[in-house]
Amino acid sequence: MPYAVTLMAKQAVNSFAQVDGLLAEWKRIGTNSLSQDLKEKMNRSIGLSVDSRAISSDPDAQCLLAILAKLPSGTNLDHLKWWAKRVDRVTSAIGTLNNTALITQRQEEDSSPMFYVLPVVQSYLHEQPLYNSPTTRRLVLQACCAFLQDHKSEPGDPDFKAHVKELDIEKTNIQTILHSLKPESLLELGLVESVTNVFDAMLTFGWYQFWTRPSTETLDHILRLAPSSNIGEEKALRYTAEAHICLGRVYIRLAQCEESYDALEKARREFLKLGTPSDRIRAGHAALYLSDAWCYRQRPGSEVEGIVREAQEDLKDDPRGTARALMYLGEALWYRRRFDDALQTLQRAKEASEKCGCRVEIVECLLYMTRSYALKGALEDCLKTGKELLQAARSSGANELISDALVGLSRCYIRMKRYDDALVTLKESRIIHDKLGYPKLVAIDLELSGYAYAKKGDRLGATIAYDAAKRKYDDMEETDQTRESSRDCEENLRKLEQGDMGLKAPYLYDE
Repeated sequence: MPYAVTLMAKQAVNSFAQVDGLLAEWKRIGTNSLSQDLKEKMNRSIGLSVDSRAISSDPDAQCLLAILAKLPSGTNLDHLKWWAKRVDRVTSAIGTLNNTALITQRQEEDSSPMFYVLPVVQSYLHEQPLYNSPTTRRLVLQACCAFLQDHKSEPGDPDFKAHVKELDIEKTNIQTILHSLKPESLLELGLVESVTNVFDAMLTFGWYQFWTRPSTETLDHILRLAPSSNIGEEKALRYTAEAHICLGRVYIRLAQCEESYDALEKARREFLKLGTPSDRIRAGHAALYLSDAWCYRQRPGSEVEGIVREAQEDLKDDPRGTARALMYLGEALWYRRRFDDALQTLQRAKEASEKCGCRVEIVECLLYMTRSYALKGALEDCLKTGKELLQAARSSGANELISDALVGLSRCYIRMKRYDDALVTLKESRIIHDKLGYPKLVAIDLELSGYAYAKKGDRLGATIAYDAAKRKYDDMEETDQTRESSRDCEENLRKLEQGDMGLKAPYLYDE
């Protein structure tokens, strides 16, 4: 393997390539990035290890090498019980692969050792039939699906935090495996049951991404694959509908309201077309999520309330759905600025959710209760409920919900002129929004921090925060809101430069 590194260095010298360009080309096309002569030498070097007596006489080592070559980010010893179920002597196989330098090992904090195959070796193995057979691909895909289904949970479940931690380790591997699937990959699986397991796993991964760092890629892939699969029209339509409902919620999180509206409308129509009692319940859930999209689109309040009441009819035979619908009715009443009615409805929804053990719904009830108290001007009640909200969100383990709670609490502190508390809350909020990949919310946190610093008399802190917020807004896709927010930051920066601390008050985004 050191010889392979020497060949890479020689390629750089001969081609006058920069290191970053050479690495980018290598990641994209592997050994094909080398000249023909160097590629042959590289492959010969790797082949000496792969075809050595130590490897060829150890079927377990061959099987483990084929599996690890499909996992670009490697995996840890604990997770090999999923990936390498067919390997009888895992520790012996690891020893053989280590001795031939075909795998690399690294120690991660709070984790068992990680084992991975270098990209140069992966590229070589993908061209070798023994290590890239349909059987190997099928085993790796089935292991991926089993891992996802064994780590399926939602916020509030006892295992949710632990499941997210384990999925975080494997997410790059899972994405690579699932996103490379084609219709012919599903045909290789043969049994209809095996194909449905794949779609179940893809949905599980889509929801994991929703709760950690929302992305549409896996869900879009389901929509491409399901119609051409061999599972039958009804099952294909049901997976399409489930993908649309998750996709609609992802788009809401990404502030892509038109796309959210379209996906959720499709989901509702598809579930209603399927027509079974359980599908009608799912259609009701789609309608509730659609009411969120309508709020973002600023549809008339009567229409938002109307679709929630339609959903209530669909969900009347489902206790959890009934509690959730009551929560969304409270949100619709908040949207219509009927705050007293909203608070009464949300309290009933919270009690119903507690009976069902619906922790996500409890958090969402508390969120809109906090917002209702804020807009009523009942700031002590707002603060009390906001603290309860944050505690419930933390116990759920979901950064999405913790983010919502911090947003509500920070706005309450600003209204109460408790600027030190606001700044502490906004700092945590900004860290989570950055981790979730929400640049707009990071910009809002920075803008509000600038205002809080100014109110404390900290001109330097205010200037730094407003400048960072303006740059964030300017880097985003230009909309009326980002353009206006950037202008507000620019105006306040000009005032700060002139020593004028009478800044334009921020919009608190929960009004």
